[in-house]
Amino acid sequence: MDLVSGYKGVVGLVFGNENSGSNEDSYVERLLDRISNGKLAEDRRNAMIELQAIVAESRGAQLAFGAMGFPVMLAVLKEERDDVEMVRGALETLVGALTPIEHAKGPKNEVQPALMNTDLLSREADSISLLLSLLSEEDFYVRYYTLQLLTALLTNSPNRLQEAILTIPRGITRLMDMLMDREVIRNEALLLLTYLTREAEEIQKIVVFEGAFEKIFSIIKEEGGSEGGVVVQDCLQLLNNLLRTNASNQILLRETMGFDPIISILKLRGSTYSFTQQKTINLLSALETINLLMMGGTEADPGKDANKLTNKATLVQKKVLDHLLLLGVESQWAPVAVRCAALQCIGDLIAGQPKNLDILATKVLGEEPQTEPALNSILRILLRTSSMQEFIAADYVFKSFCEKNSDGQTMLASTLIPQPHLMTHAPLEEDVNMSFGSMLLHGLTLSENDGDLETCCRAASVLSHVLKDNVQCKERVIRIELEPPMPSLGASEPLMHRMVKYMALASSMKNKDGKSSTTGNLFASPSYISA
Repeated sequence: MDLVSGYKGVVGLVFGNENSGSNEDSYVERLLDRISNGKLAEDRRNAMIELQAIVAESRGAQLAFGAMGFPVMLAVLKEERDDVEMVRGALETLVGALTPIEHAKGPKNEVQPALMNTDLLSREADSISLLLSLLSEEDFYVRYYTLQLLTALLTNSPNRLQEAILTIPRGITRLMDMLMDREVIRNEALLLLTYLTREAEEIQKIVVFEGAFEKIFSIIKEEGGSEGGVVVQDCLQLLNNLLRTNASNQILLRETMGFDPIISILKLRGSTYSFTQQKTINLLSALETINLLMMGGTEADPGKDANKLTNKATLVQKKVLDHLLLLGVESQWAPVAVRCAALQCIGDLIAGQPKNLDILATKVLGEEPQTEPALNSILRILLRTSSMQEFIAADYVFKSFCEKNSDGQTMLASTLIPQPHLMTHAPLEEDVNMSFGSMLLHGLTLSENDGDLETCCRAASVLSHVLKDNVQCKERVIRIELEPPMPSLGASEPLMHRMVKYMALASSMKNKDGKSSTTGNLFASPSYISA
């Protein structure tokens, strides 16, 4: 039994039986007959308009069309290229046949006409090749509806379309040409290419070979970078598809256009304080691009590590750290998601990279005379933020900074100098002029109420990174004593004594429901106590 006969059988089941004489079934059949065999051009066009309308509105008509309509429409596309109106009508009808119609929920096993029609069209011999050839037509609407049709096919039947496009000479080239077309067509082509490149490595390579990077960055620049609309988001999604699991594409980008076009997207333009939802999405997409480059490729790629190191070195050379610090640390009016993503990138950028670690350690933020080391600013964020997500991101920066970096740990530990009694009891907001270590000790030794214990917990997490696997730093911290003398001890209170006391207190705290509090769970976890 051939495919069309099989689908006719399904139509019979839906309409009652194959010879039920359903109104929709027979109406669609009459319209197709007029299109195929009509003698008057005007009558054929009118029949196409009627068919297009009913297929767009009725699931039953969609189903009937799928059983008998594709050969008729494809014949129009093949043989009547000179009749632009008929070609447009055929394409619009096909788009309607592949577009799901919303309706009240039916049985779970109910036939889905749009999915069925997608499968049927994708199996038609040479249908994909025919559609791609239409992209060379001069008529704007022919190209537009063709792209919509290809997108509908790709959405419902991705593997078959990907396989077909790879076998068609210049298939992808024709799609790439659409990126230089008029705006509406360009945008449709962007969506199609984004779907097409998600998991198809061969297609990713061909798209890059066809000049994808140049075209993507040209459109982003034209649309205004991060200030642009959804088109910038689509461009960045396509770019990330091309880079995500493809080390060779990353290398090609680095060695041809370089990373400047990506970094320029992170530059804040216009009203720096204005972050629309779209701008936020665009910046997050660009930060994802940076993150993908720092990953270097897939785990299975033998050249991943070397590529990762080169990408990181190139990004730092291009001053990406300045833009990440602006987004993640200095722009406290930026959305939390953007700040967290920027901090995560900073952590990834410095992890295991001695040169990058040194650069961050010497970074100073702000303008004279109100300047301070970048690490101090990040610590302040970590201690003060009301967002747990931002605390975790800032904590990751310190974890990355201290990991296998004994010099950096020693440098931070050397600033752990207790402040006079008046300073240790000063409000947290008055830490602007403190050193890194003084600010950290201030956070560690706040009062015993619940809110302050959470700050102590956060400070303890940073201290655990400073102490990890570093005997010299541990010995220094053990010797730290707090002023004034503690009456019960008859002497100054050791810092570690205070830490153990707070840990016991936090662990025993209950919330209103009688369960252990989040603060207690957090505070009990740091590893420095056992160090």
